Amino acid sequence: MRALVRAKAVLILHTIRLWRYRWSFLNMILAEAAWVFLFILGALLFIPKEFLGVAVKGAFWIIVAWSVISNFSGLIGGWMNFFISIGMVEEHMLRGFSPFKALIGRLIPGSAVTVASLFFMGALVGGAFRVDVFAVEDVPLLLLGMILLVVKGLSYGFTVASIAVRTSVPQNLLEILNFGFIGLMMVPLSSVPEKARLLYLAIPYIAPTHLLKVATSSAPKMLVYEAMAISSVESVIMLFLAITSMKLVNSWILRNGVRAIGFW
Repeated sequence: MRALVRAKAVLILHTIRLWRYRWSFLNMILAEAAWVFLFILGALLFIPKEFLGVAVKGAFWIIVAWSVISNFSGLIGGWMNFFISIGMVEEHMLRGFSPFKALIGRLIPGSAVTVASLFFMGALVGGAFRVDVFAVEDVPLLLLGMILLVVKGLSYGFTVASIAVRTSVPQNLLEILNFGFIGLMMVPLSSVPEKARLLYLAIPYIAPTHLLKVATSSAPKMLVYEAMAISSVESVIMLFLAITSMKLVNSWILRNGVRAIGFW
């Protein structure tokens, strides 16, 4: 019963915060959509007209995949920095409640921003290029790919939050690794040498992004089951690492006190 009350409190907290900061989240959605539109526009300048529709749709869903990763990991990692700065980590620890459990509520703003950005970007890009970017060939495969991306984004976000607690390294610096994947996500699997395709899919975030590409295009389904298996295993590993890092940080603070936050 006590756990249920605490879970309810966390959900209410983040729902209220989403409403209070609705203009900030709206600004985030508009800024992200504008950035995505400019990125796609620049990427498609040299695409032949006959291939423009396919290229726009493919680029859109790749950006969606990266946005899911960035939103969930960024909103969670950034919130932990805010928690530390206002002294809420100490308040939660003194009451026997892990601050990481409070971060679970960030699913609410993370999901809201991701879904709103998805539809706004789709309307913007689709209207500009006259392409139906929401025409999906395989809905279950699309949902599976999105779920796996969310799990990986959340896991990375919690891991980043744990490291930030121990080191006081800014979350933005820890998260910069995410930017390195967007170029790799743009590479079609068919362009990768056959012997290196499984190795390419083993790169974090690539396998679920490949599932999105297959689900939203009429291209031949290539290594779909392999991508499912690889992304599922990677999701479990990343989730395990996130849970382990949170437990280690909690025990570190309990042993050394809240003054140990930010110090090795």
